[in-house]
Amino acid sequence: MAAQVQYAWETSSRPGDEMDMPIMLREAMSQLVDMLNHLGEQHQDSSAGPPEINTLCEYGLHLVEELSQVASGLEQPVLAAEIEQLSLPFALWFARHGGEIRQLTPIVNALAFFANQASDPQAMARLYTHCCELIEATSPACEDSAADKPEHPWRLLLLNRAIVATRSHNPELMEPAFDAIVECLPQDAMRFFAEGMEQMAIIDYPAQVREVVRRYFAAYASPRRLH
Repeated sequence: MAAQVQYAWETSSRPGDEMDMPIMLREAMSQLVDMLNHLGEQHQDSSAGPPEINTLCEYGLHLVEELSQVASGLEQPVLAAEIEQLSLPFALWFARHGGEIRQLTPIVNALAFFANQASDPQAMARLYTHCCELIEATSPACEDSAADKPEHPWRLLLLNRAIVATRSHNPELMEPAFDAIVECLPQDAMRFFAEGMEQMAIIDYPAQVREVVRRYFAAYASPRRLH
């Protein structure tokens, strides 16, 4: 995709003295992939991730973001979105090699894209597993900075995981995801489960899914009556 960005840049009306930018990004991405392949080979011989994993994680996600922004600036929205989606496999690689993820925004955007593209419950179950991997690898600083920020990517990641779990039609995935909403995002629980009940009325979900959503709605979102 870096080559596609370079081609789009070269065929645009950009000044010639700016041509180096996409070339530099392409070369940097190629060098990063070589380094990750080397570290992956090292990781097979050790249970502990190399100390430079976190630095490379931030650098890799930064390169993806830069490429996406360049493509967007060249009025290539589809290419920009496709590049941003690369942040998900990048992040999963780092998570599986002991890295700590600090930049969540492009990853959450990529997850949302794949969730919207998939409809099969089994595909949703796989995506749920990816969400769990990312949550476990996310830096505690992300959670700490999410307070009182409705659009914070950490909050969106937890909420999206719960939605993906619902679409998996698997109560064993739904319950821990719902519990995380209650525990970590209590200010969002009422609205989330109320909206979940609305979705049950619109979409023909299986009975086991409806039962779980109804139970959590009754516990955390149902209006209380005074006696």
